[in-house]
Amino acid sequence: MIKFLGSFCILGLVFSLAFAFRCNLTVYAGPMPVLSVAQPSRNTSSTGAGFNIFGTSDPAEELYMNSQPVANRTAEGFFSVFVPLSLGDNVFVFSQDSGPDVVRIITREPVILPAHPTIREAAITNVFPIENEYVSFGDIINFRATAPVGASVTVNFGGEILLLTPEHRFPNPTGSQIYTTTFIAAYEIPSIIVPDPIISLGHPVYTMEFGEYTSVKIGGEIQLISESAPFYATVTEASAWTFPAPTITGGPNWNVLRGQQATVKAISAGGDWVRLESGIWIQGENVSLRLENEVINYALTEGKYVKEEFTDKIVWRASHYPAIQASFDSSELRVYYALQTIPPSIDLSEIPPDEAFFSEISSGFHNGIPYHSFTISDTVNIEGYYVSFSDGEFTLNIRRRRTLTPGIRPLLGFRFVIDAGHGQQDYGALGPMGTALAEKDINLTIAGKLADSLSNFGAEVVQVRTEDVFYTLQERTEISRLVKPDMFLSIHADSTAETTDATNIHGISFWYRNPNSRPLAQHLVNELYGINPLTTRHNRPNQANFFVCRPVWAPSVIVEASFMNNIQDFAWLIDTSNQNMIAKQLAYSILSYYGHPGYEL
Repeated sequence: MIKFLGSFCILGLVFSLAFAFRCNLTVYAGPMPVLSVAQPSRNTSSTGAGFNIFGTSDPAEELYMNSQPVANRTAEGFFSVFVPLSLGDNVFVFSQDSGPDVVRIITREPVILPAHPTIREAAITNVFPIENEYVSFGDIINFRATAPVGASVTVNFGGEILLLTPEHRFPNPTGSQIYTTTFIAAYEIPSIIVPDPIISLGHPVYTMEFGEYTSVKIGGEIQLISESAPFYATVTEASAWTFPAPTITGGPNWNVLRGQQATVKAISAGGDWVRLESGIWIQGENVSLRLENEVINYALTEGKYVKEEFTDKIVWRASHYPAIQASFDSSELRVYYALQTIPPSIDLSEIPPDEAFFSEISSGFHNGIPYHSFTISDTVNIEGYYVSFSDGEFTLNIRRRRTLTPGIRPLLGFRFVIDAGHGQQDYGALGPMGTALAEKDINLTIAGKLADSLSNFGAEVVQVRTEDVFYTLQERTEISRLVKPDMFLSIHADSTAETTDATNIHGISFWYRNPNSRPLAQHLVNELYGINPLTTRHNRPNQANFFVCRPVWAPSVIVEASFMNNIQDFAWLIDTSNQNMIAKQLAYSILSYYGHPGYEL
């Protein structure tokens, strides 16, 4: 048995073995004749109007809360009650005849809305930029500063004076209290002739007038990167994410690898973010920057189309590894090129039109960046896409959906990564048994059973963890990137906020992020929607920005097997026969996803 622990260096091992794990964890051995409250595990506070309390009890005895019978209980003794909360201390006493009472105090605190920011003396603060900022022609700078409501704020930049507009217009109170707000003004960097690759445009100077007060503040220096500046960024991390804006909010739009290069078009104040020529932003800590003496010719040349059994490739000769960006919307794949002045040529003469993954190809420029746009053929299922670079060849890899192998081992040649969510100190969601049987344990059990089922059908299965260890989300996606599986499934169990009444929230659900993963997520919904007979979930997949769903090189889906904080779901989840059924039905659904007509449970 090979495990992925610690360093990823062992991922270099030849994947000629099927990785599988037979989980011997005994998840439940009978009723729990002990009165305990798992949520909340101790006295707590909340601003909510209600609270979901659950735990375990002796199923042979009546259970009381504040001398009233608790009705929502399972045969195992799990109980749940959603209680209203009054402001102040709310005391809940749980009791059974055979043991000591369990008391929980939940203090409901009032919701205090944040006050509008105030200052004692009129002044201008928080001007942009605080540190040096690098920009390109045509960029929009949002000059901004914090100043009192009712003030007049201007910025002098390059001899031009702009009036800033307040975001909010609150009435200024009488007396000594002064409200503040953010003042903003947009400014477009003009095209000018510059003698050097990078020149200084100067410092913005902000002036505020507020009654008898005047305040002046100077911002950081703004540097202009000329259109032809030989200013390059090289990715220094093994793998790094890029984003459509200089923020992680909303999640990434692409993945780049060590050695990939692009010209630099902007750097945020302080160097936290760098914008590359294709328009993507990368965190500054993930790249090195250098200014060359002259522009270097990095063009892709001699492009050719290579069709393999399940992967189509477009291969160019290249002296360097360009940091391109690709996007896919289920019908069109668009590739934006770095280190290119025109879309690179592609020789399609040796591929019949009906055998290509696309039905049409076009090219052009977007914001000055060359691109190719591939319209996906109706007969092709795109499973993933990524780039690679080796021996002077840069390759765009397009993965088609594989087909099954005839016989009793139809998944021969397939590779899967099965991720059991959470682990070790990261318990995941807690159910009525608390940390004694947490989400991490249930995930590991179901993941092991699924790995066994897939392995029995002939697949190579790589498990992120086969025991109670912890991996970061980045480490989990890095395993997926190095393995390049045909499919990535992350096994979890769901939960809701403690202030939500979970009494009628049941069932399995599936989550995806990128369009290439949606067909798999929808297929799994169709196949497993009713596996939990109590389910109340909608019968469609959910799209969300979950970290392990970021990869686009393979369909990547999260399976939420049912709800930990619903006692009926929890009792259903820890039943060994149900765990077997989930794993087998997932395996059978994977077979049908690849074209098998189906199996009887």
